Amino acid sequence: MSFQTILKRLKESSEFKRFKRKHRNIFLFSAFFVLKPDFETDTQQLDYFLEKNKAATFYIDRDIKHKIDEFSPQSNITALNERIKIDLKDLREIIKNELENKSLKESEVNKIIAILQKVNNRQMWNVTCMLTSLKILQLHIDCFTGEVIESKQGSIFDFIQVKK
Repeated sequence: MSFQTILKRLKESSEFKRFKRKHRNIFLFSAFFVLKPDFETDTQQLDYFLEKNKAATFYIDRDIKHKIDEFSPQSNITALNERIKIDLKDLREIIKNELENKSLKESEVNKIIAILQKVNNRQMWNVTCMLTSLKILQLHIDCFTGEVIESKQGSIFDFIQVKK
């Protein structure tokens, strides 16, 4: 499923329409997806900014549900441009190319976490790929051009902290 399809489904839902009537000034500031190796979505979540320190998270599955959370923004929250050119399905080829560039082509992707967000006023896909080789590939991909802004790889053990 594509980001645009998920967004459209949310906006056409009665749940979202009721919510929007109560909260007129909301805007989309983040989208979170967990993808299976075949790029089917496992988790679909869209986050809307309400006010100073409140956000509404919409979970899109068979049903659409939401909850309101308080949070402490790390920086100024701004609206996402919903008309992106690089969608979830486009990430497959970009990830495949990065695996080849990083000599990780023997590794298969187990799970992908893809977050559409703004970082330093640049809208991007923040992608984390968990690989069968116990490695992690992290990518920042411009959601309008497909340019890989940043690419890092590491062992899963680099990300696990053991406290004694």
